[in-house]
Amino acid sequence: MKFVIDIEPKPQARHRSTIKNGRISTYEDKEMKFWKKNLAYLINAQKPECWANCALKMVITFFIRPPQYISKVKKNQEALEAESMLVMVKPDLDNYEKALMDAINGICYYDDGQVAKKSARKIYSNNPRIEFEISKI
Repeated sequence: MKFVIDIEPKPQARHRSTIKNGRISTYEDKEMKFWKKNLAYLINAQKPECWANCALKMVITFFIRPPQYISKVKKNQEALEAESMLVMVKPDLDNYEKALMDAINGICYYDDGQVAKKSARKIYSNNPRIEFEISKI
């Protein structure tokens, strides 16, 4: 199954901690929670098949909006249009992967532990989105 989700990629945020009544509790940032729910809604709208008890392979591409210092340079504009300029700065790729895989947990597969093989990349694009493909191994 191949998915193209028109949502700006967001890296997984660190969990926050607080002390209430002498106890430590952790929670997820509200923006991150909202982003994951929105992503899950967009994927559910495509009516994916949910696979259970099988090993899966994922190929993921995160198309990230370039900062102005990159998009303003004329020689970079052609690479941005062709979507061939790789992102080599933070946030790390694994943080983007974690946010995506957590959001689709229970939608495209029962547990992200089923993903046995994965390939991912970050590319600058003027059209930010997430594209991924899931298949059985």
